[in-house]
Amino acid sequence: MSGVEPASSPGVTVASAPVRRRRLSIVEGSASWKVLIGGSIAVTFLVVAALAWVFPVLEARLVSRFVALGVALLGLQFVVGRAGQLSLCHGVFVGLGSYATTISISRYGFPHLAGVALAPVVGFAFGCLVGLLALRIRANYLGPVTLSVAVVFPMFVKRFGWFTGGSSGLPLVREMQAPGLLQLEPGELYRWNHLVIVAVAVLALLVMRNVVFSLVGSSVKAVADNALSAATSGIDVRRTRVLAYAFGAAFGALGGGLLVLDTPVVGADSYTLFQSLGYYAAVMVGGATSMLGAVIGALLLVLVPWTMESQGLRASPQLVLGGLLVLTTLVAPAGVAVALRNRVSSLVEVRHPIEERRRTAGASPSVAHYRAPDEHTR
Repeated sequence: MSGVEPASSPGVTVASAPVRRRRLSIVEGSASWKVLIGGSIAVTFLVVAALAWVFPVLEARLVSRFVALGVALLGLQFVVGRAGQLSLCHGVFVGLGSYATTISISRYGFPHLAGVALAPVVGFAFGCLVGLLALRIRANYLGPVTLSVAVVFPMFVKRFGWFTGGSSGLPLVREMQAPGLLQLEPGELYRWNHLVIVAVAVLALLVMRNVVFSLVGSSVKAVADNALSAATSGIDVRRTRVLAYAFGAAFGALGGGLLVLDTPVVGADSYTLFQSLGYYAAVMVGGATSMLGAVIGALLLVLVPWTMESQGLRASPQLVLGGLLVLTTLVAPAGVAVALRNRVSSLVEVRHPIEERRRTAGASPSVAHYRAPDEHTR
């Protein structure tokens, strides 16, 4: 009867239903989703590109370095987070890209963009070699093997110093010329380099996203989750693992090629074992399971040394990154990117298209108004 409250037993409190906070809901792959993602990428590109005209020379070049390192760490994030492999020699791939770009431009007269484009090709080939080496050993020994590659690389570069420049370094003999439309002075060419780095980074981000959601990316994830089940499903486990290393090395080398445009000299001491360990720590702090983790890791690689230098601190940046890794493991084990994503998910709900179709079908009249016959009417 209306107006009559339900009776309750003595000592029993009827709890009211919790009030659910409304969240913004969006379907992945819908028109709104594409506009949101495309608009975010476009706005980010314009803002980052404009920083070269807003910041002074030093800060603008730091932004360029951050973007290039973001591309390099995308490869490590793919190997560690997507493929579930341990790689402690990513600095070698970055160094190979830097040397490939510098040598092709300085010694063989390649155009700058052609030299940058050569970097991922060299990285992909060397990544295949490392991947094949990883197949011949057990997973427990993968870390020491990649560690040894990181140790041997600087020695190899110094041994062939007549070609690589050795410890003295190998500089770019000429700068990349900017189009006349920009009307840049000789001392402002860093702004054109910055635009090229940002444009290539956006293209690399789109390529990586397509790789992750492609058949190759799905196969890599399946092998990482359960290699036996993946092999039963017809996936070539050996080939997939090699491709995972190759793609990761290609993006690392591309980032190395972009770094040369910002710092036009490459030396053996820039790609030591500690550099590779710093890359690994940065990705783990940022979040190995999200591409945003690579961006956060690149930001740390730039901000930590700059902050310590500006404040006159003498501690090693790798030591600080190691401390951040320990702290992140205790506070946010999955990384900063995953913690941020969980926070955003409490405000925005992203639904999968299949789930949305099921929900819509469940609310349709043909389904919602159907009532199964009970036992008495059969």
